[in-house]
Amino acid sequence: MKLIKLELTNFRQHLSSAIDFTDGVTGIIGPNGAGKTTILEGIAWALYGSPALRGNNDSVRSKAAAGGSKASVSLTFDLGGSQYRVGRVLDGSGSGHASLDVDGRTLRTGTREVNAAVAQLLGMDYQAFFTSFFTAQKELEFMAAMDGRTRAAAISRMLGYDRLTKARDQANSDRLAISKAVEALEAQLGNPDELKQRKKDAQGALAQAKKLLEEAESTGKSARESLDKLKPLKEASDQKAKRRDELSRRLELDCADVQRTERRVADIRAEIEGLKARQIEFEAIKEKLSAFREEAEELKKLTELAQSEGERQRLTGQMSALEDDLKSLRTRGKALQPSENAQLRAQAALQTAETLLGETDAKLRDCREQRIARAHSLEARIKGLELQSKQISGKRAQIEAAGEEGKCPTCERALAAELPTVLANFDAQLRDTADQIAALLAEKSALEHDTGALSELEKTRANVATQIDLLRKEKSDVDARVAEYESVAKQIGDKTTQLESLNADLAKLPAGFDEKRFRELQELREKLLPDRERAAALKGEIDRLPRLVEELAGLDEQIKTRRDEIAACETALGELAFSEQEHELLGRDFETASVALNSALVAVEKQRGEVNTASAILSQIEQEEASYKTRIEDLNAKRSERLHLDTVSKAFDALRTDLNARIRPELEEAAGDLLREMTDGRYSTLRIDDSYKAMIVDDGEEKPVISGGEDDIVNLALRLAVSQMIADRAGQSFSLLVLDEVFGSLDDTRRDNVVSLLQNLKNRFEQIILITHVESIHDAVDNCVMVEFDEKTKTSRLADRSSELDSTASGLTLSS
Repeated sequence: MKLIKLELTNFRQHLSSAIDFTDGVTGIIGPNGAGKTTILEGIAWALYGSPALRGNNDSVRSKAAAGGSKASVSLTFDLGGSQYRVGRVLDGSGSGHASLDVDGRTLRTGTREVNAAVAQLLGMDYQAFFTSFFTAQKELEFMAAMDGRTRAAAISRMLGYDRLTKARDQANSDRLAISKAVEALEAQLGNPDELKQRKKDAQGALAQAKKLLEEAESTGKSARESLDKLKPLKEASDQKAKRRDELSRRLELDCADVQRTERRVADIRAEIEGLKARQIEFEAIKEKLSAFREEAEELKKLTELAQSEGERQRLTGQMSALEDDLKSLRTRGKALQPSENAQLRAQAALQTAETLLGETDAKLRDCREQRIARAHSLEARIKGLELQSKQISGKRAQIEAAGEEGKCPTCERALAAELPTVLANFDAQLRDTADQIAALLAEKSALEHDTGALSELEKTRANVATQIDLLRKEKSDVDARVAEYESVAKQIGDKTTQLESLNADLAKLPAGFDEKRFRELQELREKLLPDRERAAALKGEIDRLPRLVEELAGLDEQIKTRRDEIAACETALGELAFSEQEHELLGRDFETASVALNSALVAVEKQRGEVNTASAILSQIEQEEASYKTRIEDLNAKRSERLHLDTVSKAFDALRTDLNARIRPELEEAAGDLLREMTDGRYSTLRIDDSYKAMIVDDGEEKPVISGGEDDIVNLALRLAVSQMIADRAGQSFSLLVLDEVFGSLDDTRRDNVVSLLQNLKNRFEQIILITHVESIHDAVDNCVMVEFDEKTKTSRLADRSSELDSTASGLTLSS
């Protein structure tokens, strides 16, 4: 793998940084907290996403970035002759996106898809990749403080052999779980001999129940045959009894009906005789009243004329009242006629005043809104500055309490000697914030006391409102007079129309009414009234005579019919030959047979239940027998699986022992090759003992005591050998080496020796990236990237200092 280009945008403290990587030893140099390690974090995030971050996605976007801007990283690298570009973007809402291109075409999109594709492409996950290609701070002495057993375990874990231990532990865990399941199944098996005896007893009980069921069914069959013989005789006797009852009830009803009808015939005949006498009286009164028929016609005509005369008087009175009303209304209308012109003048004056009031209200509202908006703006700015001051004070107190060991809030590096500078910066920010708050408070106070323009507008509005009230009262009075004038005009029209209508109705009324003759005829009608009432009463009674005669004839015919039906019923009863004693005897025999049959059926159902119960018990035992066989099969399968897991666990132990035995020879060989290249062949052999302690072999003899420089060589060779073994197992060429602050507390001489060793490894590694805060090494590297931190903007930037190096030998390009 070979890095080509890295681009950082709004990524932590890097607002816009880009690095074009070249071959050779590249130094990324800058003070603690400048943002050097953030460059490695950008490479890690581009390849593996969130797992490679320090923190989570919420901390990725730079605090100095504009609101809503995106954070992004793009890494271009070469692998297997193809050029890949992987990019990740995090928008303002925290939503992420990733893409992977190869040779200019899109290979994958989406965070999960790109994560899986990169892991498959490189053949290793995040931990394996950074354990092989990256060496973090102080890892040159990563095993110096460990004992032999711990060093062996650490190397085994770095090579991924701990997965065998995990697999063996999982196999043991599964074996223990299956052993518990085997014990549970063995406890649940039960006694097979007891199961066989229970099955034999159940089979015997079922046979006995079936035998008793057959006997009960035979008894029931005999009882049903006896009942079937009696059933036709019982049904025939029941039919005769029913017929006897029907004829008896019919005969009784017919006799009662004849008696009732004969009483009604006697009553009707007596009533007919009385009505004939009333008819004679009615004819006499009718003849007397017929002599006064002409007078009755005359009275009818005069009664109609009397009604017209009353209507004439009513219409005359109404017409007189209407004429008086019209005279009064015409006088009032003449007095109200000038009000229309006065209404127009009042309306125009009111509209002018209301327009002026609306304009004044708009000016007053604008003035108030401007004052409120300004006051709210000042209040919001004051609160924001107070909150900012509180936050700055909190951060300052937190950093001051942590002291020089505290971390920079931007880059998370130890502050050390930068602590006074950082605290002074906080104090300057607090003073600046306090000055801004004081200025805003003064401006707010001046705004609250300056009310001249607002008071003048309010006074103007009050005057206009008073004028409008007077104009509205004046217009209301004029409107009332106009409305009254219109009402008077309408009343005059309505009453004139009504008067004309009454004149027309009066002309239509008939004449010729004689009051004297009308009274004479009324007195005659009163004298004849008793005869007329008696005639009316007699007429109502004698009208019933034809109906009574017709009813009498019908009743006579009905009596004759009922007597014929009585004779027929008596004849049918004699022919039926029904015996009550024989009917009761047959009923008792049938009831006895029915009881016997029901008892037999109950016995059959009871015995059938016994058979079903015995069958269910036998079925349950057979299911237990089948379940027993199934549990035996499960138990055998669990025992076989337990044996398999035990074998697998032992195999994993054996494999792990074998792999651990191979680590030291392979590690000695890889470290020896590296040692030979770093020392130009002075040393070529590195021996590792059983406790994984490395020693240089010189002329076939071990050198147990070596200098500090030689110790650095051994540590570097051993660490790189482990990384090479990890890369080899992942199928990757070990062409990239990244070392992050590996110098630790080395003095200048030992540090220069390490850099010199790295120069000797350029034939093995195409790219060696060295991250350090030690600026003095910039002359010892092929390419140099200087990282600086701007305290004012709290951002990092890359400085091109290639002029201090041999610019013709450097192909590194920076942009920031």
